[in-house]
Amino acid sequence: MRTQQLLHAAAGVVAFVILLLLGWGLTRGSDETPRAARSGEGFVGAVDKGQRATVMITVSGGPRGEPMPMGSGFVVSSEGLVVTAAHVTGGMPVVSVVFADGSVARGELVGEDEVADVAVFSTTPGKPLTPLTLADSNQVKAGQPVVLMGAPYGLIGTATSGIVSAINRQIGPVSEGRFANGALSGPVTAYIQTDAPLTAGGSGGPLLNAAGQVIGMASARESRGEPGAGLAFAIPSNVVKDVVDRFKNPPRTPAAGRLAPSARP
Repeated sequence: MRTQQLLHAAAGVVAFVILLLLGWGLTRGSDETPRAARSGEGFVGAVDKGQRATVMITVSGGPRGEPMPMGSGFVVSSEGLVVTAAHVTGGMPVVSVVFADGSVARGELVGEDEVADVAVFSTTPGKPLTPLTLADSNQVKAGQPVVLMGAPYGLIGTATSGIVSAINRQIGPVSEGRFANGALSGPVTAYIQTDAPLTAGGSGGPLLNAAGQVIGMASARESRGEPGAGLAFAIPSNVVKDVVDRFKNPPRTPAAGRLAPSARP
């Protein structure tokens, strides 16, 4: 009798332990869902930051002098510096910068680096600006999720998502428009490749990490004519930062003490 009681007690303990383990497993599984949801919510914050700083670059010349959308860009300083891809503006000294709230400011070319495909414009929007932070692109890893912001088809603040599908990708210069063999010359030795969709008017937009920091700027796309397919290539943020710093704080000429001229008049 005593032995049976001990066996029943032992069986009860084993059953209790099994139930505890099952409960722990179910609780852990349920915790994973909120964690994934929180990750998604993090992108909501990243997109919110991106939308407040992403702009559309336009020029006059449409029917009846209406503005024509050219591409995208983003604010990099509270003083009104905006960057875009140099091929978007093609060396134009003056453009119109349209902000997310619909306000428009005159953008004057501060300088550009055609090889890096980065152009810097100065604006005076007459309102506080929230710039995006340029992260260290050397820390970018293949497989990390990203959001690409821009103004495709004139729709400011559009976000597309994907992952970094490759880093240190060799592609041809933007002027060639296609892939080329061999290493690149100039400041952009490799691009960040992403599968986040890049469509017409999106060049110059920021590529953001989950924290809403810029890791690259959209510069090129390759689809080989396949509908719905394509890869985007972004200039690493460290290259963008180098160009911005160069024109933000240009060297002074020793003789006259004046600021050295920018790359274009």
